[in-house]
Amino acid sequence: MNTQITRVISKYREPLIQGLLEQYFKENEAARVYLDVAQEKDWPVFIDHIAIRCHDVDQKSRIFLGIGFEYQGELIEYPDQGWWAKVYRRKDYPALFLDQAYSDERGKPSILPNWVNTFGDHVLHHIAMRVSDIEQVIEAMKAKKIQFAGKIVGARGSRLRQIFTAAEVRQGKAYSVLELAERNNYEGFVPEQANSLMQSSVQKKS
Repeated sequence: MNTQITRVISKYREPLIQGLLEQYFKENEAARVYLDVAQEKDWPVFIDHIAIRCHDVDQKSRIFLGIGFEYQGELIEYPDQGWWAKVYRRKDYPALFLDQAYSDERGKPSILPNWVNTFGDHVLHHIAMRVSDIEQVIEAMKAKKIQFAGKIVGARGSRLRQIFTAAEVRQGKAYSVLELAERNNYEGFVPEQANSLMQSSVQKKS
């Protein structure tokens, strides 16, 4: 593990969080390239949130509630896409985004069950790096041959702007992505951005 990754992970004392981040950086090329670019440009590295896909959010959340994360009523629902999520927070840690397919008929359109069946619920689907100028970061990462899925979601100056890298591929399926998030005095999660993330997760690197 290189020194940049060690530096990022060491900010968080919880072994569970450290382990999740270590595995993610090991497996996601775009995340490693982002750290290289940030070091070259002398940009601060700040993890905005981490995301885990699972079959049962409430069951999965217990381990995180046990280490100090709290649910504060942040719920995102997408019946037309077949999934929903809760956001958990702990001071000085990235927000935790847990999502799952609906357990009834509404869950049929969701890609989440197959993803979880393939990769499990003990890995991060993505992390989001908070950036101050999303266009600038995209340009720098493209110069390093990193591909992005779609366009930036969110107009300039809007409260939350996001873009996602093309997915890493494992076992012939889209696996993990890196998110860039530019926030403007807003700490929440806007539904249309979450939907764009779901679309990015099915786009593979060429």
